[in-house]
Amino acid sequence: MHAKYPKVFSPIRLGPVELANRYYFSPHGVPLTVGYGPSNDLVAYCTERVRDGGCGLVILSCTVHERGRHAQPCPYPRQSVGAFRALADAVHAAGGKIFAQLWYNWNAPGQWQPLAPPAPTLAPSSAQFAFGGRSVGTRTATREDIRFMNEAHRQSARHLQQAGFDGIEIHASHSGILEQFLSPYFNRRDDEYGGSLENRMRLLVETLETTRQAAGKGMAVGMRFNCDELVQGGYHTAEAYEVLQKICARALIDFVDLDIAMEPLQLNYGMPAVFMEEHVYRPYVEKVRGAAGDVPVLSVLGRVTRMADAEAAIAAGVCDLVGSARELIAEPQFVRHARNGNEALGRTCIACNWCLGGMADGAFGCSINPASYRERTWGVNTFTPASRRSKVVVIGGGPGGLEAARVAALRGHEVTLFEARAVLGGGLELWARLPGREFYRHAIEWWERELARLGVEIQKSKAATAKDVLALSPDAVVVATGARFSRTGRTGIADRDMPGAGKRHVFCPEDILQEGARPSGKVVVLDGEGTHASAGVAELLGRSGAEVTLISSDFAPYSARILFAFEGEAVAKRLAEARVTFRPATWASSIGDRDLKLFDVNSGLESTMDGVDAIVLATGRLSVDGLGRDLEGKVEQVFTIGDALAVRPLATAAFEGQKFARLIGEPGAPKSVSQAYFTSDHPSVYPVPADA
Repeated sequence: MHAKYPKVFSPIRLGPVELANRYYFSPHGVPLTVGYGPSNDLVAYCTERVRDGGCGLVILSCTVHERGRHAQPCPYPRQSVGAFRALADAVHAAGGKIFAQLWYNWNAPGQWQPLAPPAPTLAPSSAQFAFGGRSVGTRTATREDIRFMNEAHRQSARHLQQAGFDGIEIHASHSGILEQFLSPYFNRRDDEYGGSLENRMRLLVETLETTRQAAGKGMAVGMRFNCDELVQGGYHTAEAYEVLQKICARALIDFVDLDIAMEPLQLNYGMPAVFMEEHVYRPYVEKVRGAAGDVPVLSVLGRVTRMADAEAAIAAGVCDLVGSARELIAEPQFVRHARNGNEALGRTCIACNWCLGGMADGAFGCSINPASYRERTWGVNTFTPASRRSKVVVIGGGPGGLEAARVAALRGHEVTLFEARAVLGGGLELWARLPGREFYRHAIEWWERELARLGVEIQKSKAATAKDVLALSPDAVVVATGARFSRTGRTGIADRDMPGAGKRHVFCPEDILQEGARPSGKVVVLDGEGTHASAGVAELLGRSGAEVTLISSDFAPYSARILFAFEGEAVAKRLAEARVTFRPATWASSIGDRDLKLFDVNSGLESTMDGVDAIVLATGRLSVDGLGRDLEGKVEQVFTIGDALAVRPLATAAFEGQKFARLIGEPGAPKSVSQAYFTSDHPSVYPVPADA
């Protein structure tokens, strides 16, 4: 029995499958598919979280229909079996079990052929879904569609059984087709699949029966189930209790995975961002779990980042297994560290949701763990000693510099880090001063602990010059000096100095967050990026008593990155609560003594805002890259990274910190970012099918 976490680290049986412990890697969309099936990167991604006493169970999200295969792996085609078998074999060899979650999602209809418009999406009734500026219309499923959907589950289950998977989870949540048929909100049919609860349950029951038959006796079969649709006209916990009770009474499932949230209506609940309280699912799970009787209950509870919370939930009978996706994305060794008493070594997910928001930039991964999704090349066991031990100087203690220093030290280099401020963290530390974003500080604290453990010399309050750096005779320098907001009002919509920007009543976000300025009265925040800096500063000043207007050239008080991170609703709500007025599609042409000249970005029509007491220029940022230029040609390897290289999203910093630190001391490696940019990628960075 584990001394600290006896419940978590005890075995449990889900039908015919016994698990070594009660923490699981919960299903989520992972873009690591090649063709129809898992890639070698997906194998590395899953096994990293299982190996050496990690998660007892991985649940892989899979589309049940071939058209959606580009979004998630698909076991429906026969040719996918080999890749799924390779993944299952690898997870078993690492000491874990693997289930597949099968679902049909409104947002992954696929295409009739490459480059074609979207194919139709099937639903119980015709409806429209809107997200990210686009609308998806659904087709009312015919009886033939329903028959083919049932057969798709049968064939997918049969192929997973042949691949050696241990279980199947049928997805009846997140607005998948099974939840839609079950839901009075979505289902407006008048045939045997609509109307009464028994009729609305029919497709779910048929799917579970079909899946059980195809899976055979050796596989566990369960379902993921929405405890409460949280919408007028939907079902709530009382009806969810009745449905689950009926399903369990028919002995159709070996386990149930309870959560809440419909997509896209409630994406803020589906992946709770930093603004939402932890364990938001718990009260709903508590109301429904009794319907399961002796059937084991799984739940992610809504953002678990401490093993003590998982232990407490199991001990209290809230659920029998606890899982997470984002915490394990951020820290693949989360379970191992808890088991071994090394929890301080692990990162804490800061719920910034870059793992989702990155989709706006075509990127996937983790803002604080750039190795996530790249475990095959950057995983825990890849930190072999560098070919040549080097003396490394890192300039800047933000996420990029901290990660570069960590990786360089792990590879055996002698590392010195300079930070101009008295605290580490760079721009992330400033964001952590914003209301509701305080949790971001956990990432900075982890990097600080790691650098201390690895013996990195840190000199704070030291704005290093080229002379200071060269005095240390380094073999390699990483410049991570970040960026600062333009004090002249330069921005993407008008990349020129704004007349009047130098006036005394004009501030930048750094003045608010770093210097403690608190302008009052009628304050205008000009938002040129749609980041937390602009919205957060507007909220901060609004809560401090100022009458704040947030002006943006965009149509929302946040960018597409925040929208795709499912933070937009929370940001807008917090601004409203702080009495911040938002003015969209507008920009400023000049700043007067107490007035602001504005124009509509679409029509060009001009207007004037009078009586302005202060203006905050969150317009755009400029790279602080001078030191990198000064050191060119004077040190063997010089890498400028993150915002110092070019202003981009937060996650870029740690990614480039790791990428370029891995090149230090390696024969034939690029000497600069320029060389790396014009060097062809090594073929190993590209995924191949898991069974290749």
